[in-house]
Amino acid sequence: MDIEQRKQAGTAPLVQYALRSIRLIVAGEQAEMSELDDSDGNDKESFELLVIMSGTGQGKCYLQRSGRSLCVDQEVMSGSYYRVRFVASGYDAVSSLLPDKQELICVPFAKTMELLDELYGLREASGELELFQRFVRFQELLLFLFRQNAPAAEDKGTDIEREGVELSIRHIHQYYRELLTLEELASLAGIDRWKYTRLFKEATGQVPLQYLNEVRINQAKKWLASADDKLLDIALNAGFNNEYYFNRRFKQTVGISPGQYRRSRKGQLRVVAPYLEDFIVALDMQPIVQYWHAKWGKQDYLGLNHIPTFDENGGNFDALSGYKPDLILLADRYEQQQYSQCRRISNTCILREQTHNWRTLLRTVADYFGRTELADEAIAKYAFKARSASHKLSRAMKGETVAFLRISADHIIQYTEEGQGFVSAVLYDDVGLRSHPAVGVASKANRPGMFNLSVEDLRALTADHLFITFDKWHSQAEGKERELLEQPEWRDLPAVRNNRVYEVDFLTWMNNGVISNGKKIDDILRLLA
Repeated sequence: MDIEQRKQAGTAPLVQYALRSIRLIVAGEQAEMSELDDSDGNDKESFELLVIMSGTGQGKCYLQRSGRSLCVDQEVMSGSYYRVRFVASGYDAVSSLLPDKQELICVPFAKTMELLDELYGLREASGELELFQRFVRFQELLLFLFRQNAPAAEDKGTDIEREGVELSIRHIHQYYRELLTLEELASLAGIDRWKYTRLFKEATGQVPLQYLNEVRINQAKKWLASADDKLLDIALNAGFNNEYYFNRRFKQTVGISPGQYRRSRKGQLRVVAPYLEDFIVALDMQPIVQYWHAKWGKQDYLGLNHIPTFDENGGNFDALSGYKPDLILLADRYEQQQYSQCRRISNTCILREQTHNWRTLLRTVADYFGRTELADEAIAKYAFKARSASHKLSRAMKGETVAFLRISADHIIQYTEEGQGFVSAVLYDDVGLRSHPAVGVASKANRPGMFNLSVEDLRALTADHLFITFDKWHSQAEGKERELLEQPEWRDLPAVRNNRVYEVDFLTWMNNGVISNGKKIDDILRLLA
């Protein structure tokens, strides 16, 4: 059966979309708008997505087709943005799924950024698993956009229905202070209530009243950050009937009370965030007490020498009550008993994000404190720093290989390019160094990119450059973790013989925040460039 017969039979192959490139343009950089052509082949058509960040946690998304120019207001282009190039191939190279408009709906925008950040981190993927992960994430991004911008279809509503939903969304943004009901919004859109709710959720990811509540909360955030009005006045201006209901919904949505949110904007909120201090400091705040570990010490690279320490390794969080925190921010890695202890002390928020994606985690933390613009700025500055470092290192290294070892008294762990967090993402993804292949056994902890090495395995470690850090966790005596350096297998390593071994600070390199990753880049440039 040929393609035409398959089309008539309803079994024609789907159009396939393939990612060609992804670039992050930091605010202030110049990037020419170009007209796309079909240079990828006669059977493929080129497209480009332009996703622009406003610095307020929101943004815009544009689609450019081959052979068409794209006009975007220069004021809009003043922010940082992603440019994603992709091609379509198939029996006609264009699917009815592809939106036939330039500006696309991309709600919630945070979901768009999460997918783009992950794609950007995988832009130079080479391993089979990472390449597959990049393919899946790109298809997920397109599906996310297609669902919200689908052309008219009988089972998804007509153009008139979609225009009705968009009209009701604009109505919400304009009249959020008034009492709005689902019936009124559906009537305004000219759609039956049951169908309106479904179409609205397809367009925004939320049901109408959830969306309305979020609009009201976001407006309240702006007033809390910029004015000293009474909470009752802010509640009424934002569309809430009374201060009590406003407080309850605000805390449910944001994680802290309106008063605490206001104090956080002024740097007055008393925050405890064990081992998340990197994110707090990056948002121009300071914790009232900082993480400390009996073996690892504290995160000296943050410069919080005047902040008292708290030993979380002891397992008892009751001691935090003496610091009178307004908010305790915890990663999702503790026992239930410890969470209960914290909840008895103060408001407690648990970050259930994947910790290897520090950009998503930073944006999540920033949203708690109304500092999303600072998060976007920090991410954009880091991207610029990483890209500049990558250019310098590509000239200096000339294809030489790099390995990273975490050494303790009874373990040697190699981090390779398959890893997603900590050192691997910076060394091999962000600054583009060439990873030495794994020479040990994959970690039993099921952590990609981590391999356990024996002393004998070191004979196969022929990396040109070697970064090492010492972990005192398993040491019974001071300095025992350094005994490896006296072994003949170590002394025979090419990097050791050529004096190309670089010791780096443990907690700086074993953390995964924007500040620690920036410090890693500083170390890499100082030692290699």
